[in-house]
Amino acid sequence: MKILCAADYHREKDLADNVEKLARKERVDVIVNAGDFLSEDFAKKILDKTKFKTFVVRGNWDHELKTKNRNVKILENEIVEYKGYYFLGVDWGYYSKIHELSKGKDPKKLVLITHDPPYDILDMSYFGSNAGVMELREVTEKVKPILHVFGHIHESAGVMKHKGTLFVNAALPEFRKAAIVDLPSQKVDVFDI
Repeated sequence: MKILCAADYHREKDLADNVEKLARKERVDVIVNAGDFLSEDFAKKILDKTKFKTFVVRGNWDHELKTKNRNVKILENEIVEYKGYYFLGVDWGYYSKIHELSKGKDPKKLVLITHDPPYDILDMSYFGSNAGVMELREVTEKVKPILHVFGHIHESAGVMKHKGTLFVNAALPEFRKAAIVDLPSQKVDVFDI
């Protein structure tokens, strides 16, 4: 399965348009969006027009996300099966739900989506300190998803593997690069956006 990872559009229409173009060009199966549209109207326009199966969570600036597009599933502390994989999305502060929702699911088929990063994983802020969440790191290490997609800390966008999980900080604004992950191999290709 080819998954295009994105986050933090911050009302930048060109970022959203370029993600769609890349998804078309690379024939991805799914777009995973870790939130932060910065405007409910902007989010609705972007989500309404996508042609791709999309799983999205709210970011810290997203109070409410809405769409009538059947291709889009806004995950609010829930898990959805799609093409043999489980997409689990949680809101800020609901990290204990991850363990509960993933119970009985094969971690090699589990894709976790949060807005914020786990502590000490692609979470270094401009101020030189870790801005991730320790509780999220602890639950992620217990659950061991094959892929964890997040954003929020723009300056630490990138990809790393830790204890079998592939972590993608998909924040786009600073570096304008998007990762496409192939599962189950965890192969990553990075593209300019």
